[in-house]
Amino acid sequence: MKIDDFGEVGKYLTAANEPILNPDERVIGFRQLEYRVYKGGIMRTPLTDELGGWVWHTTKRVLHLDDKWVELPTGVKGKRVHEYGFMEVTDVVWHKRAVTIVTKGPKGKVLWEYTPFGAAARLFSWLREQREERKQYAKGEHKPVYERGKPED
Repeated sequence: MKIDDFGEVGKYLTAANEPILNPDERVIGFRQLEYRVYKGGIMRTPLTDELGGWVWHTTKRVLHLDDKWVELPTGVKGKRVHEYGFMEVTDVVWHKRAVTIVTKGPKGKVLWEYTPFGAAARLFSWLREQREERKQYAKGEHKPVYERGKPED
């Protein structure tokens, strides 16, 4: 899980504002959303201000690239990035005007609240649908969809 990290052009994202993906990843969808990150618990403590940017949903993780470009004093250009992996997601909750993703990782319980615009709310439906598969995978009980077996005669 990354919160408020710096993503350098050429290492984390391209100059065209697209994340650099791992070889075993593919993009499921992306939307421009407003989001906020909270530390979970009874009292929600904001970890970030309200941010806006592109949210990329891949087959392994959810990546956030803020709207504003940042240039470090060393001359390196990049953006603030946030990300979490699918195995860290514990719940997806739809509210009237927002979607909250509950994650649990090394930083404890973290809430990611998104303000979707119309069709953008569907970006996270895949996360909710795959919840049981992620639990089975974590326990080692997951069975591949396409199992290789003996060819039938």
